[in-house]
Amino acid sequence: MDSTPPPFEQTLAKTLADLGDFSLVPRADRGYDYCLVAPDGSKTLIEVKAYKRVTPATAEAALRDLKRKCEVTGAEPVLYAAVISDRTAEIAVEQGVSWMDFAGNCRLVFPRQGIYVLRSGLRNPYGKTVSTNLNVFSPKSSRVVRVMLQDPIQGWQLNELAKHPDVRISPGLMSRIKKSLVADSYAVMHDGLLRLKHPEALLRDWVEHYRNVDQPRYAFYMRGELQDIENKVADWFTDCNVEHALSHLSAAWRLAPEVRYNVATFLVSNEAIRDDSLKKFREECGARRVESGANLMLQIPEDESHFSGRSSEPLQMTSPLQTFLDLMSMSGRGAEAAEPIFDKYLKQPMKAATEEARSFQ
Repeated sequence: MDSTPPPFEQTLAKTLADLGDFSLVPRADRGYDYCLVAPDGSKTLIEVKAYKRVTPATAEAALRDLKRKCEVTGAEPVLYAAVISDRTAEIAVEQGVSWMDFAGNCRLVFPRQGIYVLRSGLRNPYGKTVSTNLNVFSPKSSRVVRVMLQDPIQGWQLNELAKHPDVRISPGLMSRIKKSLVADSYAVMHDGLLRLKHPEALLRDWVEHYRNVDQPRYAFYMRGELQDIENKVADWFTDCNVEHALSHLSAAWRLAPEVRYNVATFLVSNEAIRDDSLKKFREECGARRVESGANLMLQIPEDESHFSGRSSEPLQMTSPLQTFLDLMSMSGRGAEAAEPIFDKYLKQPMKAATEEARSFQ
């Protein structure tokens, strides 16, 4: 690993070389760091915030101050660091700040000169983007994320959150989850309470992780209309005390009916797919296992918390949050069905939480 950081002007020159003969003039005496002069003589003032190591939590406050300063000077703000994680880059974009790492991976936006450069995948000899933080989207840890996102404006004492009936984790794990949420600037500790400050960013990043989760699915075919099939299967699960909930497009149609569907889908507990249970289910519901042409899908969630927040009338179905996650992990029209649910159930509470968090800063 190279320990000698390259000067900002050297890295920027390499990055812009293919765009023409740009020159970068140091101008710290003028209240900004550089003046970028294009081949046509046009100029862009640049203010740089440089770090050897920067975390999302460090970046958020620093970039907010940098952006404010640049609004006064008219300069373009740029974050320059050895390594810039995906989360830090995301924060920079949210703040309207360009970024570049020592290797030249970057997102540079200088509108006065029509410059937009996005580069990624360059080998970085100056550091690694491997995070030492706990993965808050793992099955157990995501219980905390789920409960907080279901009521994003609420603040939580750590012990209270760890003991929540939909969480039930050790105080030690809760402490590590808190540390990761704060380090990645998803949450903040304020007056002894853990509060979300960027719930939508947390949800969108969870979606990216959730897409890679492999959850067993069992495909069946049953005769009859789809709604009759859903009612019959739900009644059977209820009579047999099998934990279940309509999910995916079946739940979406009831929450925000935008996308029609032709496959009924249920989340079910492991009990439902035991050999004796499956045999009884097939015999009593007239369900036939199929490789193709299914109109009924049973999915086993990776964690029991997927049932958290489900509604029970008229049929049990997954919460808007879980439905959104499931839809966003689908191919086809899943995302199309997910966004109306986000707009109807999730957007406003998350916006309110973000606005309230600004008062803590």
